[in-house]
Amino acid sequence: MNIIQLITAFGGGMLGAAIGGVPAFVFTGLTVIIAIFAGESGMPVIGTLSFGSVFGPHVAFGGAVAAAALAKKKGLVENGQDLSVPLFSTGDSSVLLVGGVFGIVGFVIQYIYSKLLGGIVFGLEGWSDTVALTVFTSGLIARVLFTDSGILGNYTGNEKRSFFPDKKRTRFLATVGLCVGIVISGVSISFGQLAMDGSKEALYLFQNMGNIGFALAAMSLAFACAGLQMESWHHTAVTSGTTAMILFAGTTNIPLTILGSVLVAIVISVACECAALTFNSYADSHIDPPATVIMLMQIINLSVLQTILPSVIG
Repeated sequence: MNIIQLITAFGGGMLGAAIGGVPAFVFTGLTVIIAIFAGESGMPVIGTLSFGSVFGPHVAFGGAVAAAALAKKKGLVENGQDLSVPLFSTGDSSVLLVGGVFGIVGFVIQYIYSKLLGGIVFGLEGWSDTVALTVFTSGLIARVLFTDSGILGNYTGNEKRSFFPDKKRTRFLATVGLCVGIVISGVSISFGQLAMDGSKEALYLFQNMGNIGFALAAMSLAFACAGLQMESWHHTAVTSGTTAMILFAGTTNIPLTILGSVLVAIVISVACECAALTFNSYADSHIDPPATVIMLMQIINLSVLQTILPSVIG
């Protein structure tokens, strides 16, 4: 971490606030997929633009979350959770500046989680998805600072509050998870088999399956920005893709890889809805449900499963 990165993170947070959290996240996915398909020459793009101090979700998206919460508090927007709205529309410089401050906050917190807590304390920088963990943390901070709804929201109903989706919604989410798990495990296995046959290019793509799934899912949110009924699914893609990669790399067992990936995708798809009902049902700001479940599942994937099943490919 250096002063240039921190200054850039300030700009990245303001940019995320200005164009909106979801549009900024679409750019995250777009830059990731371009960088991966560009091969080794594209890797600096991921570290600098995609997950760095420009479009890194902990910077741009986190900045947008905080800025939207402030805009709601000041009466400049109707819904502090609507991150598809570009805050250019507020005409308020303080809103964008808060986005910039949270861009720096997110960059520093992610560094602490990854380099200090992970690298020094745990001995493993990639112990979880520290970007997702930072997005979650940043959202908590913004809610405490800019709203009166509390961490879990301010429920005023008479009936018992529900933290779980109804049966119909659960079946639908499980079906979405099934879809994502099958697709991403199938692609993972295909790349893995090509890698076993000696293809270095396929090995590179296989090792990036989580990021590929994440990027495609993030890009699909452009449809949501266009007003279509699109829901996020990057949380299922990145977690089940990582699981598929680890399982196939460690066992080369096709049925196990598909089953494991599908199971993770289904669980994460439903768990994300539970997180949304827990944090965002009765609140004035956004605590990101996908980031919540990603950070938890990636602890299992990266700190447990990958340790138990070291790769035999490559």
